[in-house]
Amino acid sequence: MNTEELLKHTDYLLRAAAGKCDSWEEAQDLVQNTLLEGLLAIRKGTVIENAKSWLSAVLNRKYYDLLREKYRKPLTFYGMDCDVPYEESYLLPTEDDAELGEAENLRRLVARQTSVYREVLVRHYFHGQSIETIASALSIPENTVKSRLRLGRDKLRKDLTMEKYEKQSYEPEVLWISSSGNGGMNGEPNSLVRNDKIAMNLLILAYDKPVTIPELADAIGISTTYIEPIVERLVDGELMKRIGDKVFTDFIIYTEEDMLNTFDLQKSLANTLFTDVWEYLGDGLRELRGTDYYQKQNPSQAAKLEGYFVLHCTYHSVLKVRDEVAGFCPYSEYPYRKDGGRWFAMGNRHTADYDYDKSPYKGYDVSGEAGGSIDRLPGASRVGLFDYDTEALGHSHTAYNHTENFNDAREVMIKLLYAIYTDNENILSGIPQKLLENVDKLIDLDFLERLPDGKLKLNVPVLSNIDRKAFYDLMAQYAEQLSNAFHDEYLKMIKNPVVVPKHLQKDVPGFLRYLHTCGFFPSALIFEAKSRGLFLKDYAKPAAPVLMVVTKEEA
Repeated sequence: MNTEELLKHTDYLLRAAAGKCDSWEEAQDLVQNTLLEGLLAIRKGTVIENAKSWLSAVLNRKYYDLLREKYRKPLTFYGMDCDVPYEESYLLPTEDDAELGEAENLRRLVARQTSVYREVLVRHYFHGQSIETIASALSIPENTVKSRLRLGRDKLRKDLTMEKYEKQSYEPEVLWISSSGNGGMNGEPNSLVRNDKIAMNLLILAYDKPVTIPELADAIGISTTYIEPIVERLVDGELMKRIGDKVFTDFIIYTEEDMLNTFDLQKSLANTLFTDVWEYLGDGLRELRGTDYYQKQNPSQAAKLEGYFVLHCTYHSVLKVRDEVAGFCPYSEYPYRKDGGRWFAMGNRHTADYDYDKSPYKGYDVSGEAGGSIDRLPGASRVGLFDYDTEALGHSHTAYNHTENFNDAREVMIKLLYAIYTDNENILSGIPQKLLENVDKLIDLDFLERLPDGKLKLNVPVLSNIDRKAFYDLMAQYAEQLSNAFHDEYLKMIKNPVVVPKHLQKDVPGFLRYLHTCGFFPSALIFEAKSRGLFLKDYAKPAAPVLMVVTKEEA
């Protein structure tokens, strides 16, 4: 069972709890406590075969615990302004027991306090410990204990009069994390969130303004006790920042409206400019086809080089104009991260039931060029793999789905492709079994081809380091021509940047605010070329923009 599978049973649990409890609020609390136990089980690595049955059993146990606590357990707050003394009547339920309801509410509110206040409140009011005993146990001065108790009581009084549940408490959203730059050693920043919907919604709630952890707990409807470690992980991973007793999300989050801001304009411009733009690209493709390194490739490899050329030239031509407006951010200005990477994070915010396949921009988005290399493989001093990801040509990044860490996935992919390229089975010894078992996926992507004798053939283009430089010089030449020739036309779509919260304006670089103002244009142009039969005509296989660069060992 994972977090996503856990949360998909929420509606079922709510229906079951509503049939048991006297109020909707009590049913929600019962479900939250059940989900939290599930979350703890996941993090402890507990193997749960049938999530629904397991959660049902936990819900029933929690309900009976609630009954025992509600009707049999005395609840006394020593020395507090809102004391609730023990009475015999607590042994039996009464429909209008307002004091008991208030006491239960008070327990929940204490649980939502930060650990600094929660610990002294629980020790003093729940366990009856003296100021002196608490000070000794926590190794703090008695005046500090008194101060925390006073501040804790003030927070409780305030909280008792406020209802702070947000939409995220009953209708969690989805936040897809991506990044620009080089990720961390463990796949950060993506791995910091992954499928954790609680982390996703905490980041959403802390985006518009800095908030305290109790405010987050109130908004999401989960005890502060369980929120604190998640927030600490996000702060330590640099997706959140702390300022005083508040935290805030430290990266840009895009909504669907942000994504679609100039989408129609980009498609329209690709159609209007197509003939003139393709004249330049056609010249570039003819020049590419005349090079020695192109002519060494088989037809599948050559198609991928052509796709790489068209996408790279178009993409970089619009980026050059965008950076004039947004400001250029070289990699040297990317922040060093504690995880060993250098990156800027981004988030795409969607409703829980969001269906990407029905999105109007499906197929048009482009993941910018990514790459990695390995030193000292047999016969080579370095082997690198570089690619873009776009549906217009082929989703190259689905090749890396065999592991959660994108950097590790690329490294073993390099080994696999190079082993097939050199026909050296010894290199396969360090490749995960899961990847070897999913070779058919690489065949579907046309990274590989199975020959009649059962052997595998590489369909990813291979260039030497010298050839790669020549290829990139050629692409840079035509990207420059396109940006100069269509500069004023490109400017028409690079407008209406995303407005970020005031406290993030210095931390979010301009290019991220303008990211989606021109990012769909390259795919729109490629779709236009394919629809007119001018590009990859009669080519039925994927032509994912990917290439491998092999630097031979010096003799």
